[in-house]
Amino acid sequence: MRNQFVADKSTCIYASWKVLCLTDVLSGDRLVEKTFSYLTSVTKECRKALTEQFERKHKGTPFGSVEKVMREETESWFARRDPNIKLSHEKSLNGRTGEILMTYSGSMKNAHFKIHVDGIFTLAGSSDEAPSYLKNLNVHVEKRDFTR
Repeated sequence: MRNQFVADKSTCIYASWKVLCLTDVLSGDRLVEKTFSYLTSVTKECRKALTEQFERKHKGTPFGSVEKVMREETESWFARRDPNIKLSHEKSLNGRTGEILMTYSGSMKNAHFKIHVDGIFTLAGSSDEAPSYLKNLNVHVEKRDFTR
């Protein structure tokens, strides 16, 4: 039996006649778990960054164009933050007045998931072109939406 050691700072660990390379493909459950944990923290960062963007750059944007602006900001933020996260817009829905619900399908390594972006806006009028102001923004992933 060999003792456990790391051979000259490589990425392989030798233990009990088995070689475990740290670059091995993760099992399905482990991959989903790691990706979910990572994306949970990334979506929290995204929520904070998008909220600041809307408070600074997009105050008073006509509500009719808010969905387009939200899509552009979300997609560009993820592209800058981690180019390994591949997103594609799946659908956008208008909920109640002043509410926009967007869903993205995404992938990272071999894990597939959905990211939900929900925005609630205060409108300064009743028309589609009324100025809107961000009231609440939520960006999140759900574990049940993860697959391998």
